Amino acid sequence: MKSACTTVRGNRQVHWNTVWEERKAKAHAALEDDEKSAIYARRKVEVESVFGHIKGNRSFRRFSLRGLDKVHTEFGIVAMAHNLLKVASIRLAAFLETLWNKNGRKTILAFRPLFILGTF
Repeated sequence: MKSACTTVRGNRQVHWNTVWEERKAKAHAALEDDEKSAIYARRKVEVESVFGHIKGNRSFRRFSLRGLDKVHTEFGIVAMAHNLLKVASIRLAAFLETLWNKNGRKTILAFRPLFILGTF
């Protein structure tokens, strides 16, 4: 009957990993718990969006260095750059808002990178 049903040669084996099934059931039970599902939902908002922003908008897709210590240092630099750019955009928005409120009209300004150091 096998030759009528399949074109595969040899005997196929199916393995059942009991450890995997136990962990899958434990994760499923954790997601059904209201308290733990709230933690998972909060993680999506707080953490995953930052990594997505770093990967998508900052084009950081792979590490240049090898070794756990070097990778830790490299990602620390990437995280610092992300945070500095975030602070810079917040400060720029506040600065432009004060100009908008002073003049009462739209003001077009050239972006100067020196405002990161507080010299605007």
